[in-house]
Amino acid sequence: MRNLNLDQLQALDEVVRLGSFSAAARKLNLSQPAVSLKLRELESRLGVQLVERLGKRVRATPAGEDLIEHARRMAAEAERALATMRRHREGGLGRVRLGTSTAVCVHLLPTVLGRMRAQHPDLEVSIQIGPTRRVITRIAANELDVGIVTLPAPETAGVVVSPLRSDPMVALFPPGEPAPRRVTAAMLAALPLIFDEPDSQTYRITEEWFRAQGVEPRPIMQVANTEAMKSLVAAGVGVAILPDEREDDPLLRGRAQVRPLSPVLHRRLGVALRRDKPLEGGLAVFLEGIRALAKSRA
Repeated sequence: MRNLNLDQLQALDEVVRLGSFSAAARKLNLSQPAVSLKLRELESRLGVQLVERLGKRVRATPAGEDLIEHARRMAAEAERALATMRRHREGGLGRVRLGTSTAVCVHLLPTVLGRMRAQHPDLEVSIQIGPTRRVITRIAANELDVGIVTLPAPETAGVVVSPLRSDPMVALFPPGEPAPRRVTAAMLAALPLIFDEPDSQTYRITEEWFRAQGVEPRPIMQVANTEAMKSLVAAGVGVAILPDEREDDPLLRGRAQVRPLSPVLHRRLGVALRRDKPLEGGLAVFLEGIRALAKSRA
């Protein structure tokens, strides 16, 4: 079967919506025979009857009603495609496909993206959440334009990762429970630990911190969402190790006890790009905008 013709689908939609071939012809600025021909060709191509006359009014058959639903969605997608091309033609910045973690998306990006939006209202940023390895893989496949990832990132052919910022990792204790001034791996070993998901870089660097002190961590829970981890700590479920990204984080200040680690551990972020990615248009604007994140709290 040949591809559907959007003009024929539009003719069908207008005939049914207006109830007559002549009214649809006037709306489409076509002759009535031209509109009738479009519908006959469409019915012949699909092998089903799409419209029927009931008195003086034309109505859709059940097959016609189903096709019109699809046709309207296709028309909306086509209009969005045309709008995107108009933005490119008129110098619009287009869309940037970003991959990053939940924590970065929640704590670090909102202010930066809000500033970008105010300065460049035609810049679109599409965000995909995932662990570092998945983000790097999708950048290599050109399914994402840029990633803000936790270091160290896996070495991948064609992908370049540059340091962006560093944040101290801290231990979060439930309110009211004994919490030392500085926390070692040995102190945490006997406590119920809440870790990030095993596929995340945060999990890996936390696990390495324990092992460097001769301790094998045994978390009671692994949660793929840092905000959920903070809520679990606040509810008294256990102790978590997470990056201290914002001084005004309500889930860290007031609902949990925050303690520094000994020895010090940092979560480092980097920007990942394909080596051959053109740094122009919306991507150039985005990279310039996230320079505001390029500061260390170490």
